[in-house]
Amino acid sequence: MTPHRLALAVLVLVSAMAAGAQGRQVTVSGRLEVIQIDDFDHGKSRLVHKLRDEKSGREYELDDVAPGLRHGMHVRAQGRLKRGVRRDGARVLGGPAGGELSLEVLDAGMPAAALVTGARKALVMVVNFTQDAKTVACSDAAIAASMFSGNPSVDKLYQETSFGQLSWTADTNGNGAPDVVRVAINDAGNDCDTTTWRSLADSAATAAGFNLSLYQHRVYVLPSNVACSWAGYAQVGCGSACWAMIATCDRGDVYAHELGHNIGMWHASFDADENGAVDATCPWGAWSGGGEYCDDSDFMGISTNVWRQTNGPHKHQMGWIPANKVVDVAGGGTFALAPLETDPATTALPLLLRVARPAGGFYYLSYRRRIGYDANMRASYADRTSIHTHPGGNTLLVRFLADTEAFSDPSGAVTITQLGHDATAAQIAVNVSCGNGVIDPGEECDGASLGGATCGGCAGTPSCTASCRIDTSACTNGVCDATETCASCPADCVGAGAVCGNGICEAGNGESCVSCPADCNGRQSGNPNQRFCCGFAGSKPVGCSASLCGACTTAPVSVCCGDGACTGDETMSNCLRDCPPCTDADGDGYCPSQGDCNDANPNIRPNAAEVCSGGVDENCNGLADCNDPACSTSPSCTTCSPLGASCTQNGQCCSLSCGGKPNRKTCR
Repeated sequence: MTPHRLALAVLVLVSAMAAGAQGRQVTVSGRLEVIQIDDFDHGKSRLVHKLRDEKSGREYELDDVAPGLRHGMHVRAQGRLKRGVRRDGARVLGGPAGGELSLEVLDAGMPAAALVTGARKALVMVVNFTQDAKTVACSDAAIAASMFSGNPSVDKLYQETSFGQLSWTADTNGNGAPDVVRVAINDAGNDCDTTTWRSLADSAATAAGFNLSLYQHRVYVLPSNVACSWAGYAQVGCGSACWAMIATCDRGDVYAHELGHNIGMWHASFDADENGAVDATCPWGAWSGGGEYCDDSDFMGISTNVWRQTNGPHKHQMGWIPANKVVDVAGGGTFALAPLETDPATTALPLLLRVARPAGGFYYLSYRRRIGYDANMRASYADRTSIHTHPGGNTLLVRFLADTEAFSDPSGAVTITQLGHDATAAQIAVNVSCGNGVIDPGEECDGASLGGATCGGCAGTPSCTASCRIDTSACTNGVCDATETCASCPADCVGAGAVCGNGICEAGNGESCVSCPADCNGRQSGNPNQRFCCGFAGSKPVGCSASLCGACTTAPVSVCCGDGACTGDETMSNCLRDCPPCTDADGDGYCPSQGDCNDANPNIRPNAAEVCSGGVDENCNGLADCNDPACSTSPSCTTCSPLGASCTQNGQCCSLSCGGKPNRKTCR
């Protein structure tokens, strides 16, 4: 083999290997499973999205999924398999090289619970492995005490933090013993195949006489030396068909944490720089993983066998604080705030203050004391006001304040001060400059005071948001009103002017060989190397290639309401001055003043498909049959041969592609 051929062969082989590593494209659909992996010892957290394809029954893990998707959503995912990669027994589906996984939500599934209360039912399965003799070190009695009967226990912790509204039933099946069963499975704990482990444990528990349908939660306690690098592993927001896995049998707060994920809580994190994201560091020292688990005033923070309640926004999320004990602060003032640990039935004071945050959402203010399970709480939180945000995932601790300490938001519009405290309340001063009707430093407006803001040449009126920012969303309405012009209000008066069928491929307006083949050339079949699509769609889009696309533009084509011509996307409803009321005799949506050149025939109108024979101008552009650019590729208007016709050379074909066996070539 010559050096040149050898180099070419190596190149082809490398290209094939790269393509093979990426795997084939797959489309799957099913119910989404959202799982949180917690490695507290190393500060690592990972969110997993899985689904079991409803057609094949195969399980897939979806890589790089955007946040915000909920457990139970019905989704369709399209991507490429990661060849040779499996996680927890599931195939891994990612995006194409350099691209993202395509994900479509088909239905939202079960809604997020507004109130999490009642007696929850959990079966705890203590799992031993027979193949490698890995066993759970804690006794069944010790685990039952941690979950149900001890003090402390998960049951008593949840009862206290929920003010008696949520508990964990010890004996759901009524056999007189706590719902804890030790099972042995014929497997080894060396591959972290949790899907198989759960299935085997379920079968063993069923064989032991437990009816799994009685339980809302299945808790699997594993030996600490299984080949998994986490302490806990649980579904998030799974309603009444949940599982959680524990690999640290002696840490009671890990049980509480993973079950917290089951009922919909995310992590308790730090955001000391108030940028809306979890901090990279934690003030408690060199914690691995930064601020992800840093708010350890909440058992949804780090889990190191320290029992404590949840923070204010988590109690609010779960619906455990009555509405009359949550105060929304509007214009500022001084407020007495009861300790968050206080039973709301025993105090007239609020347990939570919410202050509108200029950047969006709320600040949640709570006063913490070392009472009950919070006696174990870090001293830094005690007798202080905690300030959190809760953007929808993790709760974010922004600051905690001792007496006389103050916090101001980045805009300076909100200042919060703890004036003092005693055993019954903290005195909190909230200075909200936004809302006093005066435009203070850092504000764009305040109430009716707009600071001279206008909509420019648009006919609407701006407004002021609750965070004292100008809102111009009402300035435009998509209608070019009498006082507006294309220069003064382009958002209302300038529209899209692309017309499919005018012989110009207006790629800047979205036309392509797919959406408008009459104007945009393309070849989407045959040899993949010869495919192309004028515009920005289809296989191998070429935009406006001068050699392939003819009359074509990538610049958006627009029309102006007021130029006297009813064209483009102008209609009577959005541009009355160009498209006045008229009578549409044939009901095709156009009348003569709008360009209908035959108002007695609904098949003849602007934008209609041109029939390239018969002498009729169907699309009313003044050109009929082969004189219309829309017919430029029609077999009846060209000397080239259509697809499938016999040929001997490329130039004979409209597609410029002639191929096949000798003496049997056809246009492709």
